Amino acid sequence: MRVFSGFIVFIIAISLSACNSASQDSEADQKGSENSQPDSTAPQGQIAPSDRLDSLDAVLKSDPNNLEALTLRGKKRMKRGDLQNALFDFQRVQEIDSTYQDMLLALGELYMRRNQSRQARDAWLSCANNSPQALDCRINLGRLYASVQDYKPALNFLNEAIEIDPYNAEAHLLKGVVIRDGVRDTNLALTFIQRATELDQEYVEALDLMGVMLADKEDTLAPYYYKRILNIDPERWDIYYKLGVYYMNQDEINRALEAYTKATQINPYDADSYYNMGYLFTTQVKDYREAKKYFSQSIQAKPNNNYKAYYGRAYAYEMLGDVINAEKDYLKSLELLPLYQPAREGLARVRKSKQ
Repeated sequence: MRVFSGFIVFIIAISLSACNSASQDSEADQKGSENSQPDSTAPQGQIAPSDRLDSLDAVLKSDPNNLEALTLRGKKRMKRGDLQNALFDFQRVQEIDSTYQDMLLALGELYMRRNQSRQARDAWLSCANNSPQALDCRINLGRLYASVQDYKPALNFLNEAIEIDPYNAEAHLLKGVVIRDGVRDTNLALTFIQRATELDQEYVEALDLMGVMLADKEDTLAPYYYKRILNIDPERWDIYYKLGVYYMNQDEINRALEAYTKATQINPYDADSYYNMGYLFTTQVKDYREAKKYFSQSIQAKPNNNYKAYYGRAYAYEMLGDVINAEKDYLKSLELLPLYQPAREGLARVRKSKQ
């Protein structure tokens, strides 16, 4: 039995690689910028910046062309949501050295946050072209090209990233996604995604995608990857939902119900798990009172646009001989989706039975 649900099983959505973070505040920084000491490894005549914003301002007051300080201040401003002043800092760095890698990486992220993907692409291309070892810029370019379904350059940049760092889990995951979507080779894609899970044992996004893709192939290894996620984060109700879908498609009804129940215990607003339990009690268990209960809980969790749950409850009422409430719910289902044919047919049945 193959069950289709309105719930979107998986959307891969990995956030942009964070720019290289600054080192943690030292004890001297915590006492105030006036006590901070220059780093002995800094070039002569240049002050090594602390990552405190006030300390960065002080550094730049005495050394306005300090590329590290300007870039770090831009990153901190961007993190605070001050994108315009962050851009000013990055543009100042560009005026001094347009190839400065850390700035170009951060500038691309800023442009993405402003929905300016072309400018982000140009920043990361400049970074990659001028820095043969710029790993993060290449990963970001791979992700960006993949997002617009331009898979050839995406694959090229991800291959370069893996050549730079053969142990980078994110690059392997993204390459797997590009091969799945661009090359349409699921088995080859799985080898790269699995490699990502080996490189990072707690890489939840990779574990999730492995579970979803294997479940789609009805592979019995799918639960293994879902359960690895639950070992990392037992509160992932959405993973319990996916487990339920897998077991339901394998006709393992008790396991499916157990997984759906756990999902709703963690998230009482999980309308899809309630609906699927109602579906199972309707089609497999034939317990229409229990089915009605779960459909009602699905409606309570998601009152709007839940036409399927209203239809399911209407059918349960119909099977229980309650044609009045069945008619009401069939009408409600059609109110939400007027062309929903099963509800139209159900409504016709109960009205005919009342004649």
